[in-house]
Amino acid sequence: MQILPGAIFISDAHENTNRADFLNFLKAVNSGLIQTPQLFLMGDMFDFLTGYGKYTSEFFAEHIELINQIANKTQVIYVEGNHDFRLKNLFTNVLVFEIQKQPALFQTINGESVSIAHGDIFLPFISKYALRFLRVKFFLKFMNFIDILLNFKISKGILSFLTRKKIDYKIPEFKDKISPKMRHYSTDIVIEGHYHQGVIFDIENRLYVNIPLFACDQSFFVVKYPNQKLQFEQIHMKGH
Repeated sequence: MQILPGAIFISDAHENTNRADFLNFLKAVNSGLIQTPQLFLMGDMFDFLTGYGKYTSEFFAEHIELINQIANKTQVIYVEGNHDFRLKNLFTNVLVFEIQKQPALFQTINGESVSIAHGDIFLPFISKYALRFLRVKFFLKFMNFIDILLNFKISKGILSFLTRKKIDYKIPEFKDKISPKMRHYSTDIVIEGHYHQGVIFDIENRLYVNIPLFACDQSFFVVKYPNQKLQFEQIHMKGH
């Protein structure tokens, strides 16, 4: 699939009881105030959401309905993160990439290859399989059953805890730290969220793009193709 001119990449909204900016963004897209032919939701759009959690799916019901409405009018790609996963049963007409399907492979309009991932892949063995166990359907269904018996104390506790987590930070020497990861990718361009840095740079003649942390500055990237070459323009919601 191609990344279209005007496509929007938005990541790490970490929507919770203390944040509603992603909801406002979805309303703006659904109403046409923000227009795009293609919407990439790059993961961790919610502080905690799973398709097998009764409380969170009801808590974020308005967001879910808006995403489904938008998907009836424009192409929506959801790249699952480490805070939102096993989502396929919540969305209709949304192309969902679970972690096992990442990186998702796309092309620019001039044929450059692009890898798209949330960013929590290529982890050490123990971390990798521990995180994947948390996404196992049986485990999620079992925990949802326990959560219901406890009057949703587990889900409420997780959401409450995450409101206190610091997510706005800068990673020192981020380029040097991310460069070794590029050996796992074989494409011309790599686009990730997860790290909350909002930077773009070349690594050994390949383009690395990290989508901004929407939760704190309410900004996202819009695709431009000046001279048929992929570029990104950062847009701030406050300007809409």
